[in-house]
Amino acid sequence: MTNLRILSRIPSALRGWLGAASLRISIAACMITSASLFIASIPVASHAAGARHAVSVTGWVSDKACGAEHTKPGGADCIRKCLRGGAAIGHPEWKPQEMVLVNDTGEIWLVENPSALSGNEGRHVRVNCHLNRKKNKLRVIAIESVLE
Repeated sequence: MTNLRILSRIPSALRGWLGAASLRISIAACMITSASLFIASIPVASHAAGARHAVSVTGWVSDKACGAEHTKPGGADCIRKCLRGGAAIGHPEWKPQEMVLVNDTGEIWLVENPSALSGNEGRHVRVNCHLNRKKNKLRVIAIESVLE
């Protein structure tokens, strides 16, 4: 039987409802397709908008407790002790500190990946990094040079 013959056997009230349901299904399918395309574009747009550019920062590698106190040569031993904490030397109350980079203008940046600067404690370095200004953190990509 053709669709027309089947529709002619359905009561008119039901036929109107089926036609409306068909229209509702078509609209819903169109909305789902549009929503899918919109949602699929979000990660690309947010990635492009949030793309971080690498910057070059010059500063002193220090620890969070001492911070800017070690912005000259000679503090490497103190910084290493603070980074390790006091448990190794009999002072468990001295908690391990986080590594920071004190830039040349005095801003203190928490280093997200301290292993990248390991061995450069107390040194004046120039690093290529990504900055997170909201959290005052930086992620080191590479050490460009050791200045002192």
